[in-house]
Amino acid sequence: QERPNFTYPLLYNKKIDNNMIKKSISILLSGAFAVACNNGVNENHRLQTEIIAVHDSVMPMMGTFVRDNIKAKDLLIKMDSLHTVIPGLDTLKEKEELSKLQITLGDANEAMTDWMHNFEPAPENKNADEVKTYLESELKKVKTLKDKFTTAEQQRKQILEKYNK
Repeated sequence: QERPNFTYPLLYNKKIDNNMIKKSISILLSGAFAVACNNGVNENHRLQTEIIAVHDSVMPMMGTFVRDNIKAKDLLIKMDSLHTVIPGLDTLKEKEELSKLQITLGDANEAMTDWMHNFEPAPENKNADEVKTYLESELKKVKTLKDKFTTAEQQRKQILEKYNK
């Protein structure tokens, strides 16, 4: 069999050294491992970025919730006088809705505060797979919090809308 003009010593050398094969495989595996590790790091960075983005989308609502929780408290205190300003106002129903709203807004803020205190943006002493598992879990938690905030925001708007006039 004739060799082509270009040379690939590993392919055409009939006396292939076992050490050379082992070294070549070792180099290929090392490269593959490095790429895999880098992909793990990139995936973890992506997860972390997504977590922070969800968190940042919810954070502005916390201040609004605190302010509107105080507004609900003030409305509850002034409910009897509101009946004269807004004729036909079912004060018993309004008291119940405002009380529930206070609980909803307070729970949402407390849940976010607890999550923020417990979140570790860069968990130490964990390998890339453990970090990925942790970040996936945290992403799920913060998305659940976002859903809770969205529901609270809708409830807040619906209940307080009549008092913004």
